[in-house]
Amino acid sequence: MLRGLTVGTALFCGAVLTFGVTEAASFELHVVVPCGPQDKAYVLEGTSHEFCLAPDKVIDETGIVKAERYPVISRVIVDVTQAASDKLLAVSSQNVGNDLAVLFNGKLIFKATIDAPLKLDKFQLSLNNAPEQVDALVDAFPGPKT
Repeated sequence: MLRGLTVGTALFCGAVLTFGVTEAASFELHVVVPCGPQDKAYVLEGTSHEFCLAPDKVIDETGIVKAERYPVISRVIVDVTQAASDKLLAVSSQNVGNDLAVLFNGKLIFKATIDAPLKLDKFQLSLNNAPEQVDALVDAFPGPKT
């Protein structure tokens, strides 16, 4: 749990559009795992807490349609492709009670517990611990040009 939020409460459903992403940005969603002696630990932005991540990505930048700023507070709404949504459901179904974490451009910016299997087309990232990453995410994944 991160600042009172879990993945189940921090994520929500919505519609999805399928378009490309900005090449320069990296986005990875991973399951958090216990650290082994050879594992790289990431420090959660804005904290001193370290976490290790499973090597397999649940979602990467190819699964992101767009990122939008949530009004007023440090949250980002991330639209994902249908394939990313399907993979998130499969992985979250097998990892209820474990944590998911987001690496953005190599920085650990979000971590939350999986309360239940997640079938989502959009999810929210509450970035109170890394508010400077909100605009960076939105800029990196602006979505389709209309």
